[in-house]
Amino acid sequence: MAVPAQRAYLDRFRELARRAAFRGEIAFTRFLEPAWEEDARAVARETGAKAAFFGGHEDAERRIAAFWSDVEPEDGEYPLECLEARWSAKFSSPGHRDFLGALMGLGVVRESLGDIAVLEGRALMIVHRDVAGFVRASLESVGRASVRVESFSGEMQWPAPAGETLTRTVAQLRLDAVLAAGYNLSREEAQAKIRSGLVKRNHQVELRGDFRLQEGDLLSVRGMGRLILQNVGAQTKKGRIAIRLFRMGK
Repeated sequence: MAVPAQRAYLDRFRELARRAAFRGEIAFTRFLEPAWEEDARAVARETGAKAAFFGGHEDAERRIAAFWSDVEPEDGEYPLECLEARWSAKFSSPGHRDFLGALMGLGVVRESLGDIAVLEGRALMIVHRDVAGFVRASLESVGRASVRVESFSGEMQWPAPAGETLTRTVAQLRLDAVLAAGYNLSREEAQAKIRSGLVKRNHQVELRGDFRLQEGDLLSVRGMGRLILQNVGAQTKKGRIAIRLFRMGK
C-alpha cells in the first residue's frame, strides 16, 4: 500500500501525464529521487503518455521527468539551470552536505535541487529554473566559506565521482556476499545490515540477502557510502566469481 507521500507523488504524476496524453503538452515534474522514476514510467504507461528524464548531465542521479505524447523534449527545454559557486580554497573546503544544508537553510526545497558536485575552490549546482535567480542572489556562505554564485556558462563536463576501484572474488553474486566484499565486512555483518533495512539496491531497500545481483547494480549502506558492481568476470580456478567494484568516496 502506498504511503501518503507516495500517493501524493503518484497523483501529481497522473495529473501531468494526462495533460501530456490528452492535450499534447509537455509537462515537467520537479527533481525526483531516483526511486520515483519507475513510478513515473508506470504512470506514463497507464495514461498513454511517454516519460523521459534529464538532470543536467548525462549521468545525473536526480532528474526531472518530462511527460509527453508527440515530440520528446530536447535537453534545453527542461526547466533547470547550472550554477557555479566559487570561494577561496586557502581558507575553507565546504562539502556536499554543507551546500545542501546552506541551500535548504535558505528555504529551497529538496525537489528544486538536482546534483551538486564540489571541486577545488568551486562547486556546480543544478537547480530548478524557478529558484536559480534566488540562489544566485541569496547564497553568500556555505559552511565557513564566503561564496560567489553565478550562472555556469561553460561546457558541461560533470566530474566523475571520487572513489576507488576494487577487484574481489565471491562465491556467488548474492547481495550479502558482494556487500561483504565491497565494504570489508563479515558475511554475518552484511546480513545484519540487510535485515535492518540499511541496504538499498538501485535506490530501493532490499531485505533479501540472497538477492542475485547484476552488472551495473548500485548498492548503498546507510552511513557507509555507495558501491557499483561494474563488472562480473569469469570463474577462477577455485570456482569463485571475479568482480570489479567501484566504491564511491573515501
